[in-house]
Amino acid sequence: MSRRMLLLGGVGALAAAAGAGYAVEGDNPSLRRLLGGCGSMPSLPPNDYTEATGSVDSAAMRRAVPWTVALPPDHRPGDGTPVVLCLHGRNGSAGDLTRATALPAWASQSSLRLAFVAPSIGGADYWHPRTSGVDPLAMAVQEVLPMVEHRFGVGGSRARRGVLGWSMGGFGALLAAQQFPDTFAAAVGASPAVFPSYADARRGHPDTFDSLQQWESYGVWGRLDDLRAVAVRLDCGDADPFASTVRTMLRRLPHAVGGISAGCHDDAFWRRVASREVRFLATQLSG
Repeated sequence: MSRRMLLLGGVGALAAAAGAGYAVEGDNPSLRRLLGGCGSMPSLPPNDYTEATGSVDSAAMRRAVPWTVALPPDHRPGDGTPVVLCLHGRNGSAGDLTRATALPAWASQSSLRLAFVAPSIGGADYWHPRTSGVDPLAMAVQEVLPMVEHRFGVGGSRARRGVLGWSMGGFGALLAAQQFPDTFAAAVGASPAVFPSYADARRGHPDTFDSLQQWESYGVWGRLDDLRAVAVRLDCGDADPFASTVRTMLRRLPHAVGGISAGCHDDAFWRRVASREVRFLATQLSG
């Protein structure tokens, strides 16, 4: 056999192995990303929303917490504009609202009137009470959200409040709807980082929960029925590590919409589903 044939054979074997790995990996994006199969990053449409930033001295976090607010054009305080609490992903920030997922731009594209507010915890505290004494969820729901509603004249009732998050924030959005059922009418989880067991959480990100008891209280998975009174949308990429969990959640929540579509656990996927998610929220919060 010639050297050229050996080389061609090696390339063919590598391609076959890659194809087999692609099929076997399923919900693991590493090989798909290597092969360029995660999908493109959509360019952002023109954005006519107004952005404001600030910080709040948070008792729940024991420090000042930055926030970003985006308001639709011609908004006037008290005009009935619904508000969406947006929770960022792991190691994210409030600025991801307009820079990464860029939800206001997609709302602007569809001429939707929604106000968005994003608090920032940074790092990986996860959106639930921690044994250290900090409580990111209480900060977001009980401190930042009421402050924004009062200051900018948005929301004001359950029917005009929604919550949305991606990855760690997707988990947080579902937990917020569970923990505060009288606060939110709709919840959207984009690639929600929900772990179906404490062991899974420890294997995935050891710092997500401080104990088994904490996962049982705030892990979302064991109390999915509590979401039946809330309009729910779940979106996840088919090569996302959480895709299998989201499939199960969709089966257990027959009223939930959304689904699994092509993509990975990244900003590109979250931008691709953002327009559908903001339309869902606008529809649910229009009453």
